[in-house]
Amino acid sequence: MRSLISGARLRISGIQIGTLCAVLRRMRNAIFMILLTGTLVCGAKADQAQVAQSRKIDITAKKYEFDVPRIEMKVGETIELTLNSLDTKHGFECKELGVTKVTFEKGRPASVTLTATKPGTYAFKCASFCGMGHGKMKGEIVVSP
Repeated sequence: MRSLISGARLRISGIQIGTLCAVLRRMRNAIFMILLTGTLVCGAKADQAQVAQSRKIDITAKKYEFDVPRIEMKVGETIELTLNSLDTKHGFECKELGVTKVTFEKGRPASVTLTATKPGTYAFKCASFCGMGHGKMKGEIVVSP
């Protein structure tokens, strides 16, 4: 490799060092942008996959209880509840999370999808009178940050 010093410019095999550095900087910036774009696209796809996937929970009701009295979830998580009855007509209601009376009975399940937007503990209850112990049919949804 032959180098020449001419004034303030250094040349290696006919290429100016300043030009070579500029080309390398552009390549470095291009590689950085490609990596950044790939990271953002992959991150966005992962977020979309999380949003598209909801956690499914089966809840069975019978006089006078829900077999899942406590549901835990995170803020922003979507859950889909499938409500089944073993005996008579029951209901599900969680007003604080925007779920009004949903009824279901033996052989005719109902589904409720909900997404919590803030942390807290939210009460749910049976929303269809099912007998003397109806008032005991309660549960809670605990939403953590």
